[in-house]
Amino acid sequence: MASISEFLDTLLDQSVEFARDELKELVKEAKTDNRLFIKHMGDLTEEFIKLRALGQLTNDELKELMADVVDLNKMQFHKLSIQAKVRAERISNGIRDLVLNSLLTLI
Repeated sequence: MASISEFLDTLLDQSVEFARDELKELVKEAKTDNRLFIKHMGDLTEEFIKLRALGQLTNDELKELMADVVDLNKMQFHKLSIQAKVRAERISNGIRDLVLNSLLTLI
């Protein structure tokens, strides 16, 4: 029977491998996305990881750069969310006006 230490070491190794594989897949998918913004974020992420691997960035610098990437993604999400809300409101107002105008012409 394995000791708790051996179990935790194995669990940690598997977790690191899983996280590495997921990050590689995320970057690969982002770089092949047809949306320019997503592609750019994938390229930036890959570049930052390469710079860290080459020792040109510290762990803290990498964390700061990745935090910036997260912030850029959040801003893009909010921008798209606002644009979608504006379009939905425009459509809603257009339908409302069409219905009201149609009803008014009947009166």
